[in-house]
Amino acid sequence: MRLLLAALALTGTLNGTALADRPPLVQDLWPQAVHVVPSALPDGRTITPRLFLDDDTVLATVAKGFERSEALVTYKLSDGQTTELAELAVPPRTVVHPSGVAAGSGHIVWWTARRDGAGRVGEIWTLPLEGGDPVAVAAFALTGTVTGLEPTAQGVVWSTDAGGVWRVPYAGGRPAEVPGTQGQHVLKWPWVGSPARAFTTAVNAETGERRETRPGSLCGVYLCVSADRLASARSGAGLRATKLTDPPVSRPARDRFVTSSTLAGPGEIWAGLYDLVSGQVADLGVKPLAARGVQAGGIAIPVPGPDDRLLSYRLDGRLVIVDLSKIT
Repeated sequence: MRLLLAALALTGTLNGTALADRPPLVQDLWPQAVHVVPSALPDGRTITPRLFLDDDTVLATVAKGFERSEALVTYKLSDGQTTELAELAVPPRTVVHPSGVAAGSGHIVWWTARRDGAGRVGEIWTLPLEGGDPVAVAAFALTGTVTGLEPTAQGVVWSTDAGGVWRVPYAGGRPAEVPGTQGQHVLKWPWVGSPARAFTTAVNAETGERRETRPGSLCGVYLCVSADRLASARSGAGLRATKLTDPPVSRPARDRFVTSSTLAGPGEIWAGLYDLVSGQVADLGVKPLAARGVQAGGIAIPVPGPDDRLLSYRLDGRLVIVDLSKIT
């Protein structure tokens, strides 16, 4: 579950854009895609959904404290059945708890970081999809964070804030930089690109195919949203207007969906899920933050997970899980 914060401009606009009518709630517009479930297990541990394993099963972490994941579990949306796959031990000097959870090719992977003298060491962990004992398969000096972590048939790939794409086999070993990826970041393997998060340039690391679009855009593998909130293919083909009134907070998931914030009226801000293919928009129903401190009146905008399928957030003491693959 990932969230980004948008600030509310009390003058009646958000970042200089016009007000917009409030759209239908996501569960009303796309009921087939929305699940509302408890936010905690019966033992009190909170649930953080990470990705879909199938139509009825999400992979989640559970914990008693903030950002201190204690176990990986599978959670059945239909009946709440939970199966624990592994405990997530926290080694001494840990500064980044299990993050970037991803699954594929029969494996679950994540990363952590720990202090080492004046620096930090990043570690890549793997676990069989059916559960077992987690294994650290790589350790390396880390500045910043790990991004784009993905399991592949040949092993685990990832990038870092500094750029460059790295790979290690599931058997473990010294990370090796993928040839030709200097300064690049994982977009959606085998696609890598730059700059980080915007990905206006994308390169297939296996075939060498290269795709570019104009600077200032925010891109998936195929679809981009420009700084003036127009959507198109990377080539510029199919250019069309969107209903966005503020820039999206992340690249298009499934080359189709983005989330952003908009004002529906003076002092009324909402978080929207935008379908850039159909043009439809749904209100996620997220409540503005309490009116105190520097974040007063802002709103936490949910961001699609790394599987490009799961969008989740807490609302009124429960979890709302949106399956983007079920929006047709």
